[in-house]
Amino acid sequence: MRPRILFVDDDPRVQQGLGRTLRYMRERWDMAFADGPETAINALAQGPFEVVVTDMRMAGMDGADLLGWVRERHPEVVRIILSGYSDKEAVFRTVGPAHQYLAKPCEHEVLIQTIDRALTLRRKVASEEVRSLVAGVETLPSPPAHFAELIQALDSPTSSAASIAAIMSRDVAMVAQTLKLTNSAYFGLPVKVDSLMHAVQLLGVETIRNLALVVGFFRDYVGDADTLGRMNTLSRRSLSIGELAAAIARQEGLPGSVTRQAEAAGVLSHVGTLLLMARWPERFGRAIELLEREGLGVADAEFRVFGSTHAEIGAYLLGLWGFTDPIVEAVAYHHSPSEHGSGELGPVALVHAAQYLCRVRSFDPSELDVPTSMLDVGYLTRLGVLDRLARWAAIKQDLRGGGQ
Repeated sequence: MRPRILFVDDDPRVQQGLGRTLRYMRERWDMAFADGPETAINALAQGPFEVVVTDMRMAGMDGADLLGWVRERHPEVVRIILSGYSDKEAVFRTVGPAHQYLAKPCEHEVLIQTIDRALTLRRKVASEEVRSLVAGVETLPSPPAHFAELIQALDSPTSSAASIAAIMSRDVAMVAQTLKLTNSAYFGLPVKVDSLMHAVQLLGVETIRNLALVVGFFRDYVGDADTLGRMNTLSRRSLSIGELAAAIARQEGLPGSVTRQAEAAGVLSHVGTLLLMARWPERFGRAIELLEREGLGVADAEFRVFGSTHAEIGAYLLGLWGFTDPIVEAVAYHHSPSEHGSGELGPVALVHAAQYLCRVRSFDPSELDVPTSMLDVGYLTRLGVLDRLARWAAIKQDLRGGGQ
């Protein structure tokens, strides 16, 4: 069955242009065109759509309001803004309800690739409930202490991009959401950005301040103490994975782009875990019990409880948000690198090795008989890097010794 795509624009010339440009996609997509928000709402009431692509500036309800309505009533739907409207206040209103923002004029290949990529990632998450959870996300929660520190810094007239980035770098949610903005055309940035520091510099402190204090783009977690403790532990572990993956890449002499991708993917490798523990804390607790009581692997326990894993969920979310393929793939396969099939040392292998080394207290080459989800010995052997683990473990000790 072909996926259903709904395009919304009140300019008939734009609709006709899209229809002509995408005519050859009719064999793969079931496309419908709505001449405004009201028509779109009626179309959604008639049957399900996988993707909604809408203009921003329309009479009555604009694109941000329409996608907000879609998110509330059809959270499983992928939501994309396609607009030439660049008013900053209007753009601020889209950062929550829209997964991605594509700027007009938009090459039709870019539009097709964006939709196809979202559909591919969507199919990898089997559970409709989990798809709705992920696609319905507007913001991710931060531990209150991290959130308060950010707000205090943003209120200070002496704060700089470097000091703001340093605070945000310690929080998985803030890293994910900030990089979301620089991996799509929300603010018309010229390139996709994998570095948090670069992202904050490009956006500017004033934009970050408005997002935090006016728009509410960042938020603190309100919930039970056990979940909050797990979130803090998760943030520390994720930061360690990212730091180690980047340090290994530098030692191996890999390009700077690979180093930045590995660091970002390491920090974001458990963004799916963050989403699960914050949204379904009781069910997440059951998954932890399965780990401890039955000795299941992380992925097996999560799949039994949720019908999906944190790696699949995290990759789906980051893919919806427009993150680059190397980061999405490293998050998706950081526990199952053999499924990725890459034959080179890149973000997938770096994050996989880093997550294992960050998990064990000390590295012992005689104790590698562990589940492949912890360490895929066969994969690292095929890459020819298994014998480098001891050297990489020493890097971890150096990072810790340096106060990191």
